[in-house]
Order: sequence, then structure tokens, then C-alpha cells
Amino acid sequence: MIVEADRAVPRRSRVIVRAALRYWGRPGLVESADLLVTELVTNAFKHGRGDVGVRLYLTDTHLLIEVRDGSPKVPVPGDAALDDEAGRGLFLVSVIADAWGVSPDGMTTWCSLPL
Repeated sequence: MIVEADRAVPRRSRVIVRAALRYWGRPGLVESADLLVTELVTNAFKHGRGDVGVRLYLTDTHLLIEVRDGSPKVPVPGDAALDDEAGRGLFLVSVIADAWGVSPDGMTTWCSLPL
């Protein structure tokens, strides 16, 4: 369950992602990165425990987005029906990102976009 104070975190995360991508000269990644960070941060609040942290960085070939949620429970894509209002977050991540996964300790979900 997401408490009211946490509802602003996905929006603030998007602002940070946009600013970083513009600073790095990668505005073409903003739309995809916005959706990815929103889905991962929202999942972290819904299913994790403790503080949620976002890390964004560039490699030579990719933008990496990591979201730490404090829970060792490994996220799995949902199996949402057509009329379900939730359960598609990781499916969207898998379609938009070129790769995604979970850290060995289960506490960080990551995804990447090619530059």
C-alpha cells in the first residue's frame, strides 16, 4: 500500500530522470525512461519495504535505472486480465527496456535502455 506522502515520489523521480538525461545530452530517452522509472518506483512502494532509492547512470552503451526497495522478495511480472487496472508494470518494463532484472539480494530491480 502506498501512503499519501509516497505518492509524489514517482513524479519527483521523473523530474530527476528528465534533468539528468538533458544534462547528459540524451533527451531522446526521456519518454521511455519516464515510464520505466515510474513503474519500478511504484512497484517498489507497493511491494517493497523500507526506503525506496533510485540510481540512474550511463555506461558506454546504455542508460541503467536501478530502484532499491528494501525487500528480498523478487518481483515477477503479473498476469493481468484485459480489464484489470493493475498488474502490468513489469510487463511494460520488459517491453520497453532492452533488458531488466533483479540484483542477487532481490532488493534492487534494474532495467536498461540502449543509447
